[in-house]
Amino acid sequence: MSYQQDLIICRELGERHGESRALNSLGVALQQVQRFDEAIEAHQQDLVTCRELGEPHAEGQALNNLGTALQQVQRFDEAIDAHQQAAARFAELGDHHREGQALNNLGTASQQVRRFEEAIDAHQQAAARFTALGDHHREGQALNNLGTASQQVRRFDEAIDAHQQAAARFAELGDHDGEGRALNNLGTALQQVRRFEEAIDAHQQAAARFAELGDHDGEGRALNNLGTALQQVRRFEEAIDAHQQAAARFTELGDHEGEGRALNNLGMALQQVRRFDEAIDAHQQAAARFAEMSDDEGRVLNNLGTALQSRGLWRVRKGKNQSEAKGQNDARGDASSDAKARGERLVPLIVDIPSGSSAVSAPTATAASSSPEPLAKTEVLTLTPLEESSSAQADVQMANKRWGRRRKAQDTVLSDDL
Repeated sequence: MSYQQDLIICRELGERHGESRALNSLGVALQQVQRFDEAIEAHQQDLVTCRELGEPHAEGQALNNLGTALQQVQRFDEAIDAHQQAAARFAELGDHHREGQALNNLGTASQQVRRFEEAIDAHQQAAARFTALGDHHREGQALNNLGTASQQVRRFDEAIDAHQQAAARFAELGDHDGEGRALNNLGTALQQVRRFEEAIDAHQQAAARFAELGDHDGEGRALNNLGTALQQVRRFEEAIDAHQQAAARFTELGDHEGEGRALNNLGMALQQVRRFDEAIDAHQQAAARFAEMSDDEGRVLNNLGTALQSRGLWRVRKGKNQSEAKGQNDARGDASSDAKARGERLVPLIVDIPSGSSAVSAPTATAASSSPEPLAKTEVLTLTPLEESSSAQADVQMANKRWGRRRKAQDTVLSDDL
């Protein structure tokens, strides 16, 4: 790397300020190629150098970037401490723009350890800083992250408001990726308060935005969530189509986890229209995908068992209808209902609880559910080789294909994508 050469030269010349800039740039570059342990070491060295030089501004940048790298290796408590210190440095200097970036990153790290009230406070402060500065793009990212944190503490009306504002900001800026993420998150929040028609519209718009961009991963998530909302209003044929499309997108990407979740939800929708053989096939495929990853197989097998039981009950009922008199129908109906009541409930599986990056466990419910996008991208601050510093965003994705597991560089909570 050229930054490594710059670092060697600066050290040979005893140019400490140049050494600091080279270390910062090296750390950012190492994060972008996912060499996080080396990035942490570079940012820590930079931090020591900045403190020795008495450079509080550069120290704040080193702390913020150190926090983003620590999040990537799930050292969240250390990341929180680093972002808190960074925000404090920038606040003292009156640099409210970088303070907002550090606060937004602090919120993403706090979400990862389920300190949601602290995350909400951090994202609110970040959004306020960016609003005051007229930075509507980062304002949208902070608002979207605020919405994901609010969903986690079941403050759904506040989450809906935050996601709506975020979607509006991104739409104004022509940022269809950010808009799609905010709309998909909006849909998940609307589902939680049973505003299913509005949720359907939000997920449809999100899927369209991602399709325009060729983002098949985002499109698959939006389609899967669309299917869950359609199931809630008993539009099962449309739900089946949405889940089939979602599964196809994930298959194309080789995303077996997303494919398994979409197939599981597809099986649930097929059961509702009594297409039990197809439902069984979908659940079997889903179980196979999760078995490959040793993840969620048990819950999918539970749904498979429900489909097998329902198919058996339906066939028995059909046979009796053909051979018994009408007067026995009521008794058979009661017996069938009792048998179903003894069976296990369907368990939906969600795709990505979002844009980023926060650890959230998938809920168990009778109705299909969806999940918020990974959090938005974390802000990585870069220094130019000149005296002035500038900030550059790196799409350092913190969520790993679903809440609690890290995704590739995206936007999370390092929702500045979760």
